[in-house]
Amino acid sequence: MSDAQQPTFEAVQLKDGSGYFVRVTWPDGYESQVNEFANEAEARQWIETKGPHWHEWAPHRVRPTK
Repeated sequence: MSDAQQPTFEAVQLKDGSGYFVRVTWPDGYESQVNEFANEAEARQWIETKGPHWHEWAPHRVRPTK
């Protein structure tokens, strides 16, 4: 998968302040999230360690344009 088809990741605090999730945004605009991080540091650690390869098995794939 080219870099242009890889998602971006952002650590986001839950509205109730009880933790964080990672927002995953694909180049085609599709968004999903990875849940249940106790704090921002845990979410950022996931992004750094899991994010680079997460897209390889993620349920969403950007479809090439014809």
